[in-house]
Amino acid sequence: MTQQSELSPETLDSNEIESWSLALARMLSQIFNPIFVTIASYLLIGLQTPGETSLAWAGGIIAIEALPSAAYYLVRLRQGAFSDADVSVRHERNELYLFGTVTVLATIGLLLAFDAPRPFLALTVGMLGLGIICGLVNLSWKISMHGAAIGALATVALLYSNVLGMALWACAVAVAWARVRTRNHTPRQVLAGFVAAAAVMTTAFLTLASR
Repeated sequence: MTQQSELSPETLDSNEIESWSLALARMLSQIFNPIFVTIASYLLIGLQTPGETSLAWAGGIIAIEALPSAAYYLVRLRQGAFSDADVSVRHERNELYLFGTVTVLATIGLLLAFDAPRPFLALTVGMLGLGIICGLVNLSWKISMHGAAIGALATVALLYSNVLGMALWACAVAVAWARVRTRNHTPRQVLAGFVAAAAVMTTAFLTLASR
């Protein structure tokens, strides 16, 4: 009879910590899914923009832009178009960027046609710019959309509230750790998402939000 190898208490503790940290990283990745974060971004603008219809605008944009993208992702995932739920294979993400760009363009057209409050237009134009940049980068290098999404939300929040903005940037750091811990991205890929989001959203709001 072969003897089972005994693991030291230190090894067992290490394995438990590794398992716990991976579970936490996966949970953070799910909570801060880019689609959820995009919805939160529009709700933030709805709460911060004066007017009785602001939340209605936020809900309408979410229905036109975010929900179709979520439905498309779920359908394609069920069809087996993606290797896993994280769409870890870079080239498999191209169609998601393309579909997202179409929905954002349609949303911008409607916002202009119905004279939407400027912060909503600024956020949506920022989403368009960020999607195009990340989509083009994705053709040759994998950039973190988790990082870009939470970076965009944190940047916009910081424009309205220092406390909320800093809290969300703290969440962004946690998301960065999670994406690296699950081996979906390298630190550089998450940082690139942060930088792109901060630059695009700041430019969009300074240019469009107050007009």
